[in-house]
Amino acid sequence: MPRTTVRVLITALATGLLAATPLPAAAQVPDRPSPAHLTTGSRPCDPATPTQVRVSPTLRATLTDPDGDRVSAQFEVSWLPEGSGTPSRLRLETSAKSSGSEFSWTVPDTVPEGAASWRVRAKDAEGYGPWSDSAQQGRCLYAKDVHPPAAPQVTSPDLPLDGADPVDALGRYASFTFASSSPDVTAYTYRFAYGKQVTLRPEEPGQPVTVRLTPPEPGTVALEVQAFDAAGNSSVPTHHTIRVASAAGPVARWKLDEPAGSPRAEEAAGGPYAWAERGVTFGADAPTGTSLTSAATVDGSYGAGLRAETTPAQPSGTFAVSAWVRPDDLGRAMTAVSQTGFLTASDFTLATTTGEDGTPAFTFTLPDGEGAATRVTGGTPVVGEWAHLTGVHDPVAGTARLYVDGALAATGEAAVPDRKSNGYVQIGRELESDGRHWTGAWQGDLADVQVWDRLVLPEEIAKLGHRTPQRTGYWPMETVRTEDSTTDTPDTEGRQSLILSGDAHLNTADPLTGAGSISLDGDGDHLDSDGHQIDTDRSYTVTGQVRLREWAPDGTMALLSQGGDEADAFTLRYQGDQMLWEAVFAHDDTADPETTVLTAMSSGGSPQTFAVQYDQKAGEVRLFADGVLVDSAPYAAADAWDAYRALQVGRDSAGRGGAHHLDGDVDEVRTYAGVLSPDEIRALGRS
Repeated sequence: MPRTTVRVLITALATGLLAATPLPAAAQVPDRPSPAHLTTGSRPCDPATPTQVRVSPTLRATLTDPDGDRVSAQFEVSWLPEGSGTPSRLRLETSAKSSGSEFSWTVPDTVPEGAASWRVRAKDAEGYGPWSDSAQQGRCLYAKDVHPPAAPQVTSPDLPLDGADPVDALGRYASFTFASSSPDVTAYTYRFAYGKQVTLRPEEPGQPVTVRLTPPEPGTVALEVQAFDAAGNSSVPTHHTIRVASAAGPVARWKLDEPAGSPRAEEAAGGPYAWAERGVTFGADAPTGTSLTSAATVDGSYGAGLRAETTPAQPSGTFAVSAWVRPDDLGRAMTAVSQTGFLTASDFTLATTTGEDGTPAFTFTLPDGEGAATRVTGGTPVVGEWAHLTGVHDPVAGTARLYVDGALAATGEAAVPDRKSNGYVQIGRELESDGRHWTGAWQGDLADVQVWDRLVLPEEIAKLGHRTPQRTGYWPMETVRTEDSTTDTPDTEGRQSLILSGDAHLNTADPLTGAGSISLDGDGDHLDSDGHQIDTDRSYTVTGQVRLREWAPDGTMALLSQGGDEADAFTLRYQGDQMLWEAVFAHDDTADPETTVLTAMSSGGSPQTFAVQYDQKAGEVRLFADGVLVDSAPYAAADAWDAYRALQVGRDSAGRGGAHHLDGDVDEVRTYAGVLSPDEIRALGRS
């Protein structure tokens, strides 16, 4: 007991104060540190298995005192020097902190590599508390290892590494083995070129790992592999190159572009014909915006379809299948392409289906090993509208992926049984698992069925599913013409024009692009088309270039719009109070409709090129600025409606007399029926 406490007690006894004042509690030493509050580096204290480190670790401990007194920490690290039977010890005492504080000590590099242990205790004015390893708690263990493992060897029985000739490897899995001669390797990392680094761990330290990989692109592809030990030491990277040939074409393809009256469809890859059976006619219109010339029509009757006596896909292997489809009936499930099983579920199907609520969707199905099917569902079929479907089975990733119009629509797990298939390709129908009855009769048009025995990469699928949109108007605004007191600027086809109103005039002194632009003064000036440009209830893209008169003008000014009686189906306008451009999409033609709003930053007085887009199939609206997608949002088909009025340039709200007139210059206005790709919009942004 401290002398001061003794003196207080003696004084209290002498003056009779103890009868009214309770005795002070006896002071206590600090608490024993809990292993839960100790860390070696960033990892918890481990008294059983040494924590592996490659640099001298920082030891941390949270210490407390039952009296709440300030405490200091005393750390101790111990190790057994090489060739000695007597442990060495090093201690450090810190300065005092408040009870409950964290204390730390970075072990000096004088402590050699190898195994070591450490403990800690707290100290207050009363003295030291117990060590952290007292009461059989055990010391924290670590092992310092500064030696990197040996560089791994990389071998592949499927692909030549560093070969001189291109190989057919794109979209095909090859086996690779990584092995290091160091017995303490606990992980390998690999990556292709500058792609994502992936970590693999052997079952036991020092063992090799085997992985199936596919190169990410054609050309000379670099593969980098490293080995790591438990301490985090990394080997020198091992580098190899693989010369990857261009993507292999499909193993089967039926364009279905035969003339009317043909009994069969030619196989473009040189394989068997697809024989037209009942209910099939050729010569229908092909999907616009593609290189296809015609399509086949299937009438939806029982058994209608085409049969090709070939088995291009093994369901448990890597494959992809695609087709252009135009359904005429969405009230039931219909099969566009399938490969028959043998008294079991089909090897695959591309189809439409209806949900429990009657909502239609596209599907890609695979067998699940229990006589049923694994199905991924996505996208929105539209009666009479073409869509491109691609199904991809990736057995290594264990996934089935469905793409609609070149974009990923659904992904699901797929565990396809390993079986040999002898099924035939069926176009426009599916054979039931009893092997005798047909189901899923397609009603509508089909075109360009393709099957690959490899993964088809997303960028390939995007091109397959892209339709070049139909340009419905392009006004470069290079000239104006006046006739019967009407001034207009013609489109490039000479069929339609934008009529100038107010003081709108041609600016050739300082045009945005080319020889001219149209200048507007914000006081009633605008342009409107002399015809209906786009159906706003279907996919469209509208682009235009603008330069505001002032760097940061006040008020609201519209660049593009197309309206109905009360609302604009879309308007692209500048909001001066926020210095933002916003694309506003109304959900109906009412005075105060619900809207979806996208935004883009203003560049002030510098020219900007914008694109406003509605993608009906994706159910999405998008805003691009200078060729870059800056905002997007869901926009359901039920929200879209057809604004029947003319395209407006330089104002909006035409149905209510016009508002938000633009003060600036406009140029390069284009309208498209369909969805321009990001690359196509990027190209316009550079023009």
